[in-house]
Amino acid sequence: MKNRLLFLLLSFCLVATVLVRAQDADDDDDDQMRPARPRVMNPTDKPAGISFACPYEKDFQAPHKFGAYTLRILPTIKDKKDKKDKDDDDDKYQDGDARCRAVLSRPGHRKITIAYEWALSVDPVSGSDLNGDGKPELVLSGYSGGLHCCYAYEIVSLDSTPQVLHTFQNPVPIRFEKQPDGTALIRAADGVFDYFMVPHQDAVIPQLVLKPVGNNLVDVSAQHPELYDKEIEQTRSRLTPEDLEKFRKSNYHDKLFNDQFPTVRKVLTIVLDYIYSGREEKAWQTLDEMWPAADVSRVKSLILERRHRGMLSNLACDCRPAMIAHQALHPKRKPSPPDEISDPRVKSIIDD
Repeated sequence: MKNRLLFLLLSFCLVATVLVRAQDADDDDDDQMRPARPRVMNPTDKPAGISFACPYEKDFQAPHKFGAYTLRILPTIKDKKDKKDKDDDDDKYQDGDARCRAVLSRPGHRKITIAYEWALSVDPVSGSDLNGDGKPELVLSGYSGGLHCCYAYEIVSLDSTPQVLHTFQNPVPIRFEKQPDGTALIRAADGVFDYFMVPHQDAVIPQLVLKPVGNNLVDVSAQHPELYDKEIEQTRSRLTPEDLEKFRKSNYHDKLFNDQFPTVRKVLTIVLDYIYSGREEKAWQTLDEMWPAADVSRVKSLILERRHRGMLSNLACDCRPAMIAHQALHPKRKPSPPDEISDPRVKSIIDD
C-alpha cells in the first residue's frame, strides 16, 4: 500500500513538472525579466530620487503666488463613510490614495483643484513663461504611489482661463531646467525601455530633451549630442570582439539571451543613444553589425514600438487633459482614472 502511494505521489510530481515547463515554453521572458510588483508604500515612505512638499514638509500648505493666481497644496480629506472594513481607520491612507491636492484660485473666481497625487510639489520653474507664449506657466510634480508606478507632472497655463497643456507620467523623475530667456527645457530619462530585453537592474534608460513651444513640445535631443557621445564611446570601448562574436551567434529563442545580458545592455545602449540623438541611420547600422542577424528585424520593430509609446508620445498627442475641478465638489468620489483609449500616454504605461 505504501509503495502504491509513493508511486502515485511521484507520478503527480512528474506530471506537474511537465505542465509547468510546457507553460513556460514560449517566447515570454522568464521570471527575472518580468517587472517585479512594486511594494506597498507606507504613509511615511518617501519616493526615491526627488523630494516632495506634501505631505512630508511642515509648511507645505503655504500659498504660492503667481500674478493674480494663488496655488495651495492641501491634504485631501478622507470620507468617513468610505470604510472598506471595520479595521480600516479613517485617518490612515492606503497605498496609492491621493493624499495631496493642488488648489488654484484668484479673486472673484471659484477655486479649482487641478491635481490629486500621493505626493505633490510645485516645481521651482513655476511662474515663468516656460513655452514662449507670453503667459506664465505652473509646473506640478507628483508621485502616484508604490503600486501605481509613476512620477507625474502637469504643465498648466495661467491664462485668463487656466489650461493643462501637458501631462507626463514616467517611472523615473523628470527635471525642468530654466533657460536664460525664461523658457524651459525638460530633461527626462525615457522609462519606457525599463525591462526591455534585460532585467530591471540592467535596464537601458535613454536620455531625452524636450522643449515646450507654445502648446506643443519639440524634441531637441539632437541639439545636445554631449549627452550621448561620451556614453557611446565608453560603451564601445568595453565591448570586446570576443563578446560580440559570441553574441552574434546567440539564439534568442534558445536562452532569451540570459547568458548575454552584459553584452545585450551595451549594444542596446549604443543603438538607443544613436536613436534618441537623432541619428537613426547610424543606430540601425549598429544594430545590423552587432545584433544576431536572425533577430534584427524583430528587435528593430520592438524598439520603434516602445519608443513611440514612451515620453515622445507627448509630441504627437492631440488630447488635452481635462481639469478635475468637479472632484473638489464631490469629495465622496475618488478621482476618476484617465481614459485609456483617448489618452495614448496613459495607455502606453498600462500596456506594460
